[in-house]
Amino acid sequence: MTATDTGTTAVTAARNRQETPALRIAVVAALPQTAPPLVEALRALGHQVPVVIGHRRPTDWPGHVLGEHDLPEGVDLAVPSHPESIAALLHAYAPDAAVSYGYPRKLPASAVSAPRLGTVNCHPSNLPSYRGPNPVGWAVRNGEREIGVTWHRMDAQLDTGSVLARTTIPLDDTMWSFTGVNSRVLEAASSMLPQVLRGLVRGDVGEPQPQREATWAGFFSDDYATVDWSRPATAIHTQVRAWNIAGHHPRVQGPIAVIDGIPWKLRRTTLEQPPPGTGRRMPCGTGDLWVLAADPLDPA
Repeated sequence: MTATDTGTTAVTAARNRQETPALRIAVVAALPQTAPPLVEALRALGHQVPVVIGHRRPTDWPGHVLGEHDLPEGVDLAVPSHPESIAALLHAYAPDAAVSYGYPRKLPASAVSAPRLGTVNCHPSNLPSYRGPNPVGWAVRNGEREIGVTWHRMDAQLDTGSVLARTTIPLDDTMWSFTGVNSRVLEAASSMLPQVLRGLVRGDVGEPQPQREATWAGFFSDDYATVDWSRPATAIHTQVRAWNIAGHHPRVQGPIAVIDGIPWKLRRTTLEQPPPGTGRRMPCGTGDLWVLAADPLDPA
């Protein structure tokens, strides 16, 4: 970054602080990849973040959840035993607003309405398309080349509140993981925060979502969990990528492929022949696919 870039960024931040008074904002997020960047973005705009509402680690969760060591000094981590406890926590910290990002549970109406100015959520789709817990996985499955990033007011339902800001970002073939997608979504989401917070302060009701255009993006089910080698290589490659971006599923593992009589969970594939000694070539119904990474599963 050049001195000119740094100066421009400082001027922009100062202008945002002038347009929106300093607020107390609670962050509702469960992962170390999401909460800390969001806290830093809000603090850079001159706002105070007294608390992050986290989430207890499920017994079947393979990754990490947010810990107190992930947050900067002066920011508390509150981990409710149940979503119904979130409202009381928010009342105790008395934030002006709450900002939610990727929280794994539906917030009760009592929690959504607890902050003085309300609660907003960032959803990685162009709402009302792909409402639900797996929007990017379904976007990949359906062959989308871009995804939306939408800030909306939260209400008693899931992903149905009026829209305060939105944009789109590319969904190219280089994106293979939740972490990779999340970093781009967060960057786009953070850039819209000044507009979103100004809307809250002004009492903007936002743009209602047209219900007739709504689609649902739930977790993948058993019908998409098994790899059928008689399908085209491009379809199987998309299946592998969609599952990897979708991340952990609470009930179903996928994509599962049988290779030499052994079940494997596929992690990475390519349609282009890799260097010699790399990958395993698998003939498909149409074309070949190379398996680059996979985990063996217990046949039992």
